[in-house]
Amino acid sequence: MFDMKKVGKQIAFLRKESNITQMALADRLGVSYQAISNWERGLTMPDISKLPELASEFGVTIDHILQGDIGTELVKTIAESDTLIIHSVEKEELLNAAPLLTTDQAESVYQQLNSEFSIDDISHIAPYISQASIDTLVKKHMESSGLEGLSSVAPYLSDETIDYIAVKGFEQDGLHSITSIVPFVSLEILEELAGKELEHKGIKTLSSVAAFLNKEFIDECARREYELRGVQHLPALAPFMSEAALSELAKRSVEINGVDSITAIAPFLKKELLNRIALEAIANGGLKEVNAIMPFIDLTAIEERMRK
Repeated sequence: MFDMKKVGKQIAFLRKESNITQMALADRLGVSYQAISNWERGLTMPDISKLPELASEFGVTIDHILQGDIGTELVKTIAESDTLIIHSVEKEELLNAAPLLTTDQAESVYQQLNSEFSIDDISHIAPYISQASIDTLVKKHMESSGLEGLSSVAPYLSDETIDYIAVKGFEQDGLHSITSIVPFVSLEILEELAGKELEHKGIKTLSSVAAFLNKEFIDECARREYELRGVQHLPALAPFMSEAALSELAKRSVEINGVDSITAIAPFLKKELLNRIALEAIANGGLKEVNAIMPFIDLTAIEERMRK
């Protein structure tokens, strides 16, 4: 990418050398005063269509404005001609010049390249070329390198490609391998993969994606886990479960295995429910029955209820 600070400093220098105000230059180029100010402060770059006009106003070449950085010749060729057929362009030139090009221009140059793109290259070029080209680059990258680094380009991928690489990544290394792209994966595919993960590895591995799943789906996973292993692994999903489902499983566990069995999920249960469970347990077996959940109950409220 061109050094915007350096280019901006050059534009400011050339404008002052030409004794032109920012407002006057803006009028001549048909842009806003703020645009000129942003160029000179290195916040944005001039549109490629404005570079020939800018060079003409200052009596210099486009090369002089861009300070001869990599990609200058490419920008100059596109700006000064109607053709997008560029001969002998290098990948580095496109990567550097892309922010100045339109999508059509960047895409046309990209299609003329025959280069390998690293994930850093793909991340850099993603905002400027077509979604179809990014999809193709990412699928090719994944075949050789897996999902590493793909989170940076995920916003530029089609929904179909995101789901495709999520499925492939899951098949290769399980649910944890796709956590970096989970926010972009469709709910349908994510729930399908989470369901498979639950069957093979249990509920604990779902915690990394739980925030992106529906409560109804999480509740169902929790119920399935409870039937297989009880509540011991539910803390992994408890923060994401509905209050009703968590309370239901807690009460079932107490009925079958006693109060001690819900110690692990007690921090996630409502105090009112814990108090009711504690009252019943104390009535049946004394205070010793609630030692495990003592830190989570309201002893004052329980004592008041017992006096009544």
